[in-house]
Amino acid sequence: MTAVPNDPNVVILADHPIWLAVPAFAPAIVVAGVVAYIAVKNRRKPGNKDGGS
Repeated sequence: MTAVPNDPNVVILADHPIWLAVPAFAPAIVVAGVVAYIAVKNRRKPGNKDGGS
């Protein structure tokens, strides 16, 4: 945006960079969700005695 925001004659109709950036975060959120799911699923129980540390 090159206009001065305090100018009363300026009307911002759309802010396209925000809409273009939103889909870029979707894969990161999906990957983080899958990693968190696997980490919670594979957590060892405290009473498990299978040779772990």
